[in-house]
Amino acid sequence: MKFEFAVLGHVAIDHVLTPEGCRVQLGGPPTYASLAAQRLEVALRAVTKIGEDMPKDLGDQLRGLGIDPERHISKGSRTTRFILDYRKSERRLSVISICDEIGRVEDPNLPMTVLIAPVIGEIQEEAIRDLRGRSLALDPQGFTRRVGPNGLILPKTWRDEEILRHVEIYKSSLEELRLVTGVEDPWLGLGRIHELGVEIAIATMGERGSLLLAGGRRYLVPAYQVERVVDPTGAGDAFISGYLSEHLKGEDPLWCSSMGSSIASAVIETRGASIEASKNQLLERAEEVYNKILKL
Repeated sequence: MKFEFAVLGHVAIDHVLTPEGCRVQLGGPPTYASLAAQRLEVALRAVTKIGEDMPKDLGDQLRGLGIDPERHISKGSRTTRFILDYRKSERRLSVISICDEIGRVEDPNLPMTVLIAPVIGEIQEEAIRDLRGRSLALDPQGFTRRVGPNGLILPKTWRDEEILRHVEIYKSSLEELRLVTGVEDPWLGLGRIHELGVEIAIATMGERGSLLLAGGRRYLVPAYQVERVVDPTGAGDAFISGYLSEHLKGEDPLWCSSMGSSIASAVIETRGASIEASKNQLLERAEEVYNKILKL
């Protein structure tokens, strides 16, 4: 049986600033979701927009992840580009350019499971309407961002209950959860999401793991601890892709979350969109996480 899901959102080019210098690398949910799904032997279809300025080396890397940039070129536009500044204790995020919006989704062969994952509000309401009837997962990060002075990314509230009512699986950071629900307590926030009909609600907390609300029960899923965090970029995208990859195979939410934690750990211990851990190593990490899950 072929397991496959689609992801909506912009491929991005990230300009990463660290105390060691600057590097340019692929980013965006389709990139990291494809990376994770590929390692777990799940097919992924990207619904995205890419500008004509995509460098050849990054385009070749995208092809290696199963995304052909030529199929997604938006004529006359620039690829969405971010500056990720890690030179201080907290990441500072700003945007250089934003590619065209993602509007109607009219592909009749689109997989039945779809991850909605905007980075800067690029997914339009008509796109989501076109997906009704499919199994939807949502990472709302791009709905909770606005562009401030000099391209600085600032938080904004986003509470579209009409969209949330059609979502089966929800994943966000704690801060994004507050912006979506308007409440400080994360369990109360996840409960608000669940009350709208969302079956699985997850809040990720970095090295502290993630909170999982499934079947009305609360769980603390630990993060897999790596020796050294090299690049935290893309961990959240990898987490939800790992979750969905196992969900498609019929696994339970605890195992799916464990795999999400496992593959996120593999992403952060390498630079850019790459994973060195093998599938067997990812399975071993997921088993270790699974055995440490706490029911609260």
